[in-house]
Amino acid sequence: MSPETVFVAGATGLVGKPLVHRLVDRGHHVRALVRNDSSAATVLAMGAEPILGDLGIPGPWQDHFGDCTSVVDASQSRPRGRITARRAAAAGRERVRFTQNMFTAIQNGHSPLGTYVWLTGLDELVPSAEGIVDETSPLTIRPRGFGRIGSQIRPAVEAAHHSWGLPLVSLHMGLIYGSEGWFPDYVRRIQRGRFALVGNGQNFISLVSAQDVAQAIVAAIEHRMAGHRFVVVDDEPVRQADLVRFLAEGLSVPVPHRKVPPWLAGLVVGRAAAETAAANVRGSNERMKRELEVKLQFPTYREGLPPLVAASSCPSESAR
Repeated sequence: MSPETVFVAGATGLVGKPLVHRLVDRGHHVRALVRNDSSAATVLAMGAEPILGDLGIPGPWQDHFGDCTSVVDASQSRPRGRITARRAAAAGRERVRFTQNMFTAIQNGHSPLGTYVWLTGLDELVPSAEGIVDETSPLTIRPRGFGRIGSQIRPAVEAAHHSWGLPLVSLHMGLIYGSEGWFPDYVRRIQRGRFALVGNGQNFISLVSAQDVAQAIVAAIEHRMAGHRFVVVDDEPVRQADLVRFLAEGLSVPVPHRKVPPWLAGLVVGRAAAETAAANVRGSNERMKRELEVKLQFPTYREGLPPLVAASSCPSESAR
């Protein structure tokens, strides 16, 4: 395996941090785009080369692609507060601008690029009648949930792939959990008795740890899988109600049973977030494990969630 020079956007995010660690541990040189000196110090401590800049603003950061052999877009553009359909669409348009600025840098730098890894979600895929998605699943023309973000970006990345040969690898990820993002608040709401199931709770959710997403990205780079897409999930989809029960039992709090219809949940968390919470999707990771040779660090939520629960939970209300 030859060392790669990898440009990572979103290097200090939920996926970016474990990704940078894994790339460095594998002997690759990492250029990490960061917005400020504090983030620069963070990635420098991880062994990466910080590049100051903002994906949304053209600038000197675009001059650092000339010798890059791989690029990973792990940037986030999730709206704050309620994730409504309108805000999700606006976040998607913002991500299009980020992506186009990156494409300009790649083309101007004449980079010997072998892989461009784009991260998207399962919401972009049409499930079978049984709710199963894999690499053969068609792309939706009626985006729902967080797919309202990814569907805005896909035309740009596919046009670059077909028009000037962007070596695109699309990773369709399950709901990513880790020490940041949605999961800590999810745990706190269960612990404080403020949680309600969206819908009847019997829908399946496909999860995947941020550590295993990072592993899949590195495998896609090292295997040079341009032109392919992969579903990145763990081995065992879980029903929403069973996930909540597992977390409540781990927290030693009453299991939430309150249910709200998706439309009502949408008024609280936003329509896009409610649609994703209520979606019935079981992702298949067979191709990922076979072709990328990924051996999951956390094969199911049973192995991956307990350490995060312990770290995310607050002191119990009864102890106060």
